[in-house]
Amino acid sequence: MESLLTPASVNAERRELAMMPKRRRGAAWLVMRVTNAFFRLARNPVEAIADDEEWRTWEVDCFRLLHGPEFTAMCDRSGQPFVSVLPGGDLSRHLSAGTLKPEHLAAAGAELRRAHRLYSEHHGAGWSHGDPHTGNFLLDAATGRARLVDFEMRHHRELPEVRRHADDLLVMLQDVCGRCAADAWLPLATAFLEGYGRDEIIASLGGLLRVPRGIPRVWWAVRTSWMRRAELERRIAALREVLKQRPVQGLASPSCAAIASSSDFSASLQS
Repeated sequence: MESLLTPASVNAERRELAMMPKRRRGAAWLVMRVTNAFFRLARNPVEAIADDEEWRTWEVDCFRLLHGPEFTAMCDRSGQPFVSVLPGGDLSRHLSAGTLKPEHLAAAGAELRRAHRLYSEHHGAGWSHGDPHTGNFLLDAATGRARLVDFEMRHHRELPEVRRHADDLLVMLQDVCGRCAADAWLPLATAFLEGYGRDEIIASLGGLLRVPRGIPRVWWAVRTSWMRRAELERRIAALREVLKQRPVQGLASPSCAAIASSSDFSASLQS
């Protein structure tokens, strides 16, 4: 493994940076294999990384790619991965508490855009996460910066980059749609897409915003917290309508305009 270090070097690094171990339960490989069988039936274009060594390599490499050199990740000689403790708390807690704000999701969208522009040797193109729901975004309240974590899933290697990136957007939108209040849905969804800001990917998202039937519907139900189909379709249709009317330069949103006025946010969108 490229990031293999001795226990002494790991301990020295951990003294300089607060670090935490990443662990899996003993039967994780079996759960992952069953999960992948379901994913194939549900036409979900991702895989859960079942092999422990492959997962450790992917976890460490993705963490370093997205968060280095300020933060780092490594494995000790036993293969145990360690990652830097990132600042902030996950967005899922805000979503559960009803305190998730458009500016939180705009920050998540900007971070996903940055991550998608990084090169993935595995895919031979832009990197993608595969499972970027609110629980896999940490928000640093002091800076307003969002960061992606937890790399146990990844898109199929043969999937085109545009499709992978659109699927990442869909995952976040499904999570938020199924758990937010009805009147918060469109402000949150549009803030996320405005923060992301890549017109070609957002345009391709429209084809994915259709609630399916059969086994794929079961996966949508899981992703959207088992929201009733009628309400789910109403919300998704409302977002599709917004996307149809979306000007090329972005979505008109007062909250997003306020965020974009900050130099940091503007710089992230122009990068």
